[in-house]
Amino acid sequence: MAQQTINVGAAPNDGTGDPARTAFTKCNDNFTELYAAGSGSVTVNVQTFTASGSYTPTPGTRYATIELVAGGGGGGGCQSLTGMAQGAGGGGAGGYSRKTVAAATIGASQTVTIGTAGTAGTAAGGNGGAGGATSVGTLCVANGGAGGLGGISASTGPLTGGNGGDLTGAVGDVIAAGQPGQSGQWIGSSATVPGGNGGSSYFGGGGRGGASYNASVVGGAASNYGAGGGGACNANGSTNRAGGAGSAGFAIITEYL
Repeated sequence: MAQQTINVGAAPNDGTGDPARTAFTKCNDNFTELYAAGSGSVTVNVQTFTASGSYTPTPGTRYATIELVAGGGGGGGCQSLTGMAQGAGGGGAGGYSRKTVAAATIGASQTVTIGTAGTAGTAAGGNGGAGGATSVGTLCVANGGAGGLGGISASTGPLTGGNGGDLTGAVGDVIAAGQPGQSGQWIGSSATVPGGNGGSSYFGGGGRGGASYNASVVGGAASNYGAGGGGACNANGSTNRAGGAGSAGFAIITEYL
């Protein structure tokens, strides 16, 4: 029903306006429609995505809040070097984005892309792989974290952790960069140097950097959506060790019906 407007006439008591009964009937009809639309509690429905696919709004959805975390980067690996010690860089966490959109903006469906996990740096001193971006169409986008640097025979100085997912190209009412991975170090002695921890995402879970006295340890894998993997460590010619893998991204879509 369209809003019913009361005719108040052109001037006080000129007899051209609605009679009192007609005016109050219009008031009652207007209020009845408002209460019918707003008196019931709002229904909330949540759809989650751990793999890429398609989002189709639940029938009756009026608007939805999209929350995204991108994939986390992998931690770097470490080569065996006699008389030297290395700790590889941890992977950066994926960024976070949130956007509230009307059903008309969403349309019939939207493509959901879940950012892939950054691969672990190889035991040969490989760098960690970058995490992928997570998106719902072009409505909301979060960027993946970078991988940590690995340690090889030519390494000198710090083995930097990967940057967190950055804000360039991110889309949302709220956009946040991912936490960077911690940096490791290369030194010319047999002392122990721990690997860098992976960056924790909006959900936490950064992988622990490898650490041990005069030995080598793999980097810990990320343990929650969008987190970075830890960097490996190696001391005094111990066994080559791989870094820890990052975690894939995640999407949560909260619908209001």
